[in-house]
Amino acid sequence: MKSNKIEIIGGFIIVCCLIFMMLYTGISLVLKYYDKKVNSESLSSVKFKELYPNEDGIISQNKEKKNIMQKYKVLVAKIEGKVQDITSKNLLGYEKFVEASYVYDHTILYKLASNTDAKARVEIADGNYTTIVPKRDVKEFADAILNFNKFLTELDIDLLYVQAPYKISETQEISSIYKDYSNANMDDFLSLITGKVDYIDIRELIKKNNLNHLDLFYKTDHHWLPETGLWATQEVSKYINDNYEYGLQEENIDTDNFKTNVYERYFLGSHGRFVSLSNAEPENLNIILPKYDTKLSVKIPDKGIDKTDTFENTLIDWSKIEEGKYYNTSQYAAYAYGDRPLIEIHNELVCNGKKILVLKDSFAEVFTPFLALENEYVSVIDLRYFDGSLKTYIKNYNPDMVIVIYNGNSLKNSKDEDDSAGLWNFE
Repeated sequence: MKSNKIEIIGGFIIVCCLIFMMLYTGISLVLKYYDKKVNSESLSSVKFKELYPNEDGIISQNKEKKNIMQKYKVLVAKIEGKVQDITSKNLLGYEKFVEASYVYDHTILYKLASNTDAKARVEIADGNYTTIVPKRDVKEFADAILNFNKFLTELDIDLLYVQAPYKISETQEISSIYKDYSNANMDDFLSLITGKVDYIDIRELIKKNNLNHLDLFYKTDHHWLPETGLWATQEVSKYINDNYEYGLQEENIDTDNFKTNVYERYFLGSHGRFVSLSNAEPENLNIILPKYDTKLSVKIPDKGIDKTDTFENTLIDWSKIEEGKYYNTSQYAAYAYGDRPLIEIHNELVCNGKKILVLKDSFAEVFTPFLALENEYVSVIDLRYFDGSLKTYIKNYNPDMVIVIYNGNSLKNSKDEDDSAGLWNFE
């Protein structure tokens, strides 16, 4: 009889806990939905496809037909992600369950990652996590940039492709079981555009300067460090001045002209969030700021930003820098407000008369802010989110140069179930 009472009481407690967790999850979902709705309403007011439409509409119609299967796959993937969020990530105490799971994995020395799962993480060195990149056919990307170069040449606009590295170097040992093809994909792509499109391969500069490849990246993230982004900007700027004579004010991005605000143990990257704090250590977040006076006019339409102020008050999103927010935010996105469809910058203290348009993935978030310190006009477009016509924008903006800067994992085929393929739609 006593055992029956204990079972009844225990069952009642479990049911109450489950009801509480379900209510907590439901309330969390409602609050997140409301917050997302408010944000989406503000973003929806910016219609780049109306501001920069195709000239005749034919291109967009063809593009719609070509990408219908891709859009279907992306939709399915998003629905799956939402279901996963509802059933797991919004569950009370989810992060603690994940951490406990990885403690168990660590205990049994389980560090393997599926070679077919692009989201799986593998530890390639002490505390350094990454994903494995499969072999890809890169011809469509080479064709896309060659056609784009032809379009720009007709308008007398220079094109420079910057190959940002992937976290795995050519000599990095991973595992006898798995093979990474990020460098092979980059090599194949560059071989197809050599002699046809001017490019800089940052991997070669890393080797030339005898830099340690892994030291240039966050341990818990796929992105390179802000210091690496500044160094890459210095190298690219020198190349542009030497070969194009743009008059970029390189002294403005000299390392000695910057100070660094260090936020100790603030940063946990995407890989770190995936494997949880039980396996990954938080890292320092460095915000690099110029010591000298700056005055930038910056427009970020989808954020409602249109102001003239200093570098730190225009191109740094201080709201991203919060202590202890390891699982809820990407603090890397403090630079240039993260992945934005369009940013337009006018440096009012530089008068070289040049306009540069940067087409970027997320690696350029620690590249474009420094480039804007040495050139009069810099415009930045992320083609994953910009739904207008790039060619129409270019004809309106009339840049002197277009820089395309993509990392080694942005060479993704249109069949991939994410938005990376949009990076190569130069229409």
